[in-house]
Amino acid sequence: MNIAYFRKSNYSLQETVEKVTQKAQSQGWKMLGSIDLPDQMGKMVLVCRPEWVKTVLAENQDLLGFLPCSISVFEKEGKVLVGTGQPAIIKALTQNASITDLASQAEIQLKELIQEAAGVGDLKPTLVKLYSTHACPYCKMEKNWLDKNKVNYELVYVDQNRQEAEAMVAKTGQMGVPVTEIQYDDAEPDFIIGFDQPKLANILQVA
Repeated sequence: MNIAYFRKSNYSLQETVEKVTQKAQSQGWKMLGSIDLPDQMGKMVLVCRPEWVKTVLAENQDLLGFLPCSISVFEKEGKVLVGTGQPAIIKALTQNASITDLASQAEIQLKELIQEAAGVGDLKPTLVKLYSTHACPYCKMEKNWLDKNKVNYELVYVDQNRQEAEAMVAKTGQMGVPVTEIQYDDAEPDFIIGFDQPKLANILQVA
């Protein structure tokens, strides 16, 4: 599971910071301010949605610190990068339906905000790999969903392939399935834990 989502911006550092702020305000985010990063590397723009805070406080206040309410814009190796932490971390820490739904929505909204601010489109998947077992009901549900939506994917049964099972655990730290690996040409792969249909639909551009 990636713990952050960063994209290379097509704009200068200052322009990207301004676009993060403008896009966030136009999409109804609550602006909380900004912080200069050390050595004039960039800025951290603090934004959040009050309804997220309200939900987490009502359901499990211990997860409040994991809300991705900051977007970092900085320059590294001649590239301007913009991104934030992955809300998927929250889903890995709780089984609460309200919070997991919130995390799925937050992931989609943050990704849209970052892409618009960077002037880039969706990442184009080059490989979809489903780690499964023969007995897993959620794996079967995801397989049926992928088939129904005509998504090309590689199916790996980790209960029959020890090497793939060890690779899955090494990449994600997860023992359970389903795990979906989505690879791209110009970014680190995504690892989706469980049958997260909204996230899969968003990444794979399935209606």
